[in-house]
Amino acid sequence: MNLTDLTASEISALDRDATVVVVPLGSIEQHGPHLPVATKCFLSEAIAFAAAARLRSEQLECLITPTFPFMPCQSSSGFASNFAMAARTYSDALYEIGSSFCRDGFKFLYFVNLSVSPDAIKAVSVAVEDLNTLKGFRAFDPIPLWNFSPNEELESFMRQRGVDPANEIHADIKETSAAMHLDPELVRGDLLAGLKPCRINTAWEVLKGNFSFQEMGSTAGYLGSPALADPELGRLYIAEAAFALAESVNYTLSGNDLPELPLQIRMLLKMVDLDEM
Repeated sequence: MNLTDLTASEISALDRDATVVVVPLGSIEQHGPHLPVATKCFLSEAIAFAAAARLRSEQLECLITPTFPFMPCQSSSGFASNFAMAARTYSDALYEIGSSFCRDGFKFLYFVNLSVSPDAIKAVSVAVEDLNTLKGFRAFDPIPLWNFSPNEELESFMRQRGVDPANEIHADIKETSAAMHLDPELVRGDLLAGLKPCRINTAWEVLKGNFSFQEMGSTAGYLGSPALADPELGRLYIAEAAFALAESVNYTLSGNDLPELPLQIRMLLKMVDLDEM
């Protein structure tokens, strides 16, 4: 269900035990020369609605809010056309949004966050921690765990095309394929063939103290192989992310906590001070 399509009385009538709130998030951030700055907004919303369709078949409704944009995006610093809130401001705003649903009687809220920028992940994580102090309310941010975990279906597809999944990070083959799947006009197809692969060992770059894509060596704002994009990979990407979101909803509704992020990501997030971003 789309929140903005409903009347106040229709929202009041929703069964709070069978309805979860889903809040897609997205940056307004450069995605190379070939993708719109709102790419992550489009993808997060598509994933939210695809997950909702899966859950509806299990008699669980998702109340999907408008996508909340302007995520922090320090990873793209140095490139033009990044429009963002400060990390603390964004985190506080998410808390206020979640609190309003808590006051209205909702019990579960899920953010859809595709960002790999540490300041964005930390901002959402802090908001989730704060929201989970509210009585009778639980909030979760499940997609980063999916993002940083192996995915056999996606990785097999990429390896069959000579692509190392570890190099596909931002405005890459996955995001470009997903945008192509959603709407081919989102992708500047006339530019794709001229985009050479940008293969960077991001883990090594972070160890060297390079945290932005530009510091890591990206010259055009993307990390990966967007020229090899395929709408079938995009369809698979959206489907796999939606499955992960739906499974996370079912898992947490059963009283479980989500697994922690990988150790190296947790260590990186400890270095992020929201008030300095």
